Formats: sequence, C-alpha cells, structure tokens
Amino acid sequence: MMKNTLKRAIKKFITNDAGFTLIEMSLVLFIISVLLLLIIPNIGSHQGTAQETGNEALETVVQTQIDLYEMEKEIKPATLSELQTAGFLSKSQLEKVQEQFELDSSGNLVKIGGE
Repeated sequence: MMKNTLKRAIKKFITNDAGFTLIEMSLVLFIISVLLLLIIPNIGSHQGTAQETGNEALETVVQTQIDLYEMEKEIKPATLSELQTAGFLSKSQLEKVQEQFELDSSGNLVKIGGE
C-alpha cells in the first residue's frame, strides 16, 4: 500500500505541468528587450542635458560672484583664483570652473575655446 502511494506521489511530481513554456519565457524576454531598447537611449540623452544645465548654473553662480567681488572691491578680479582667495568661491567650485571657463581681459567669464 505504501509503495503504491509513494509511486503515485513521485509520478505526480514528475508530470506536474505547472511551469512556464519556452514560448512564454521567450515572450517575456522579448518584451523586456523592447523596453530596454526604448529606455536606455533616453537615459543617455537626459544625462547630457543635466550636464549642460549644471554647467549653465555654474557659469551663472561664478559670474554673480565676479559681480559681487567687483561691487565690494571696486575692481574686477584678475584671476579665478583671486575669487577663491577672497572667499567668493569654494575650492571645488574653483576646480570645476577652471576646467571650463576663464576670465577675459575685461574680467568677464568666458568659456574656454569660445564655445
């Protein structure tokens, strides 16, 4: 009796059809692939836009600090380092701004390479 019950349990376990078919799995993978193809290019374009917005904000902040320096000292700064020394820019701001901008002969902020 026990032997027959064990046989039935093993047979039921082996023949259990409660799984996913190859077609169902392929369909799910196809849908995920299509979604990734739509999402990944958008992420890359938004990263560039965010970087441009950050650069514009940095330029605005530094130009404002130049104007404040001029109002306080009654002369425009000769270098960007002078702004940091006088306490108008932090060290990290100075490093970032020196990568992209410089002061022209009249003391205004301009992009390196004239972009």
